Amino acid sequence: MKIWKSIACLTVMLSSVSVIATEEDTPFASLQWTFGSETMKPDVVIGYRSVDVETDGDVSGWQGSVSYKPHHGLDKVKVEAVTGDENMQATYGGGYSLQQKQALLTAGVNGSYLAAGADFLISHHTIEPYVGITTLHSYDVPEKVVDTSSVDTSAVDTSVASGETYVPNNHLQEEYFPEYTDCSC
Repeated sequence: MKIWKSIACLTVMLSSVSVIATEEDTPFASLQWTFGSETMKPDVVIGYRSVDVETDGDVSGWQGSVSYKPHHGLDKVKVEAVTGDENMQATYGGGYSLQQKQALLTAGVNGSYLAAGADFLISHHTIEPYVGITTLHSYDVPEKVVDTSSVDTSAVDTSVASGETYVPNNHLQEEYFPEYTDCSC
């Protein structure tokens, strides 16, 4: 019996967490220019980002990406943590360079359609900074959920004059649908 109570409590906790955050799963693409590389052609980066956006605007999650160097082939495979707010996120993590055959550490920042950061190639002890443009942009912050179980409604006047029909949020219907007319039926 105790195990069922524990499962029920865990289910309630997990479902209440989903009410205060929304999950954003986004495939993305970017063009990144690496400083110090032998070419001015940008690397093409394709990736996937999964983050939770809290009602206060905090963003946390992860992203994975693969980069392609023109005329060289696939290069870097990265997995990064994402943290920040709805407008700006920091990324940090690790990966592997297929071209240079070594592990790397990475850190960066993403804003609306812009990215910048650096990769640290562990074996060569070199830093490769980059800037780029991306399809990632700011996130929509979910509305805060109001707990109506603790609201005192005893002082609210819910009476309707006799002969009238009360339609909740009728003003919204008239505001967003101007062709709507109240037929009082």
